[in-house]
Amino acid sequence: MPKYKLIALDLDGTLLNNRGKITAVTADAVLRAQRAGVTVALCTGRNLTDARVFSNALPSPADWAVTANGADVRPMAGGDAVFSDGLNDALCQEILKICTCFDSDPCFYTNNGMYYGEEFRKFVFALHRRGVQADFLEIESYHYVENAQEWEQVLRQEHGCITKAILHHEEPKVVDCITDALRQTGLFELAPSAMFGGQLKNVEVNRRGVSKGRALEVLAAHIGCGMEQVLAIGDSDNDLSMLRLAGVGVAMANADPHIRNAVDAVTAANTEDGVARAIERYILEETL
Repeated sequence: MPKYKLIALDLDGTLLNNRGKITAVTADAVLRAQRAGVTVALCTGRNLTDARVFSNALPSPADWAVTANGADVRPMAGGDAVFSDGLNDALCQEILKICTCFDSDPCFYTNNGMYYGEEFRKFVFALHRRGVQADFLEIESYHYVENAQEWEQVLRQEHGCITKAILHHEEPKVVDCITDALRQTGLFELAPSAMFGGQLKNVEVNRRGVSKGRALEVLAAHIGCGMEQVLAIGDSDNDLSMLRLAGVGVAMANADPHIRNAVDAVTAANTEDGVARAIERYILEETL
């Protein structure tokens, strides 16, 4: 049996290539790990609906979904959460207040969808101008919110169901200011992200104490697995907690230097089947 019993896989920039797809080579490596008796968890900032789409793209679906940066943990096939710690109404109101101060608006995630405002639309159009054909605005479960009154309606409608937020602004320096304002409250876990050399920025927002690492600890305990038996693979700031806590944390070659410097090992890029190479090294070679 392999040393590692649980694989935690980030999606974007990790399991998915730059076209948002799982290659045949990577899918096959995940399948062979499952056949060797290893449990697979998709650990993503995305919601449960998105996680299930990519799980179903694998030859054999993943076992667990750790979504919204660790705010929700549940079986991929369905059933109750074994861990859930989203944003309550007071935290959502604080986020809305800070957004208003910077003439911005949030994206609020639920397990089944996302509510977004004008800043996210601007962000998507900016991606298009840079050659990224993102189809986020066409996703049926993503809903546009026009004004403050509609945001209040969303919070009433989704009471207790908001898992995380992402905040955007077309001016990167304003995102930095928003991040600082959020940090000063002491209420949130923050994962800033930059694209195109800092030309575009956003910040992911969770309740204080929520992270992929914490969620993975809960999941490992639930399935009777020690953290020393976990292989975690990721590329971004929101992956750092699980990469540091896992028995072995592996960064993708496309990760920023501070991510690569904080982990146990570095694999190839997401465009070069880096996940497959890590699974070969840490899981499959041990079963030969």
